Amino acid sequence: MRRFSSYGPIDKDLHFYAPRKTLIDKGYTQLVGEDPTKGSHYFTVWAPRQTGKTWIMQEVVDTVKQTGRYDIAIISMERAKEMIEES
Repeated sequence: MRRFSSYGPIDKDLHFYAPRKTLIDKGYTQLVGEDPTKGSHYFTVWAPRQTGKTWIMQEVVDTVKQTGRYDIAIISMERAKEMIEES
């Protein structure tokens, strides 16, 4: 039985969720480009807390991994902020 979750990335098997296929496809296209041989784009993800940013990016990364054409590295800048505040 599925349930509601209001924190962190969701598990599609356990939680109710609204599919965001269009947004995931747009993120994928931004990362790999409309024509991957001609380049792609970097982009910034900005939105208020609890709006699904992490989940969307995980879905985009999973889509990219499925192609088998790219190696993926995810870098969080959260620790960098703490290091700057400490110095």
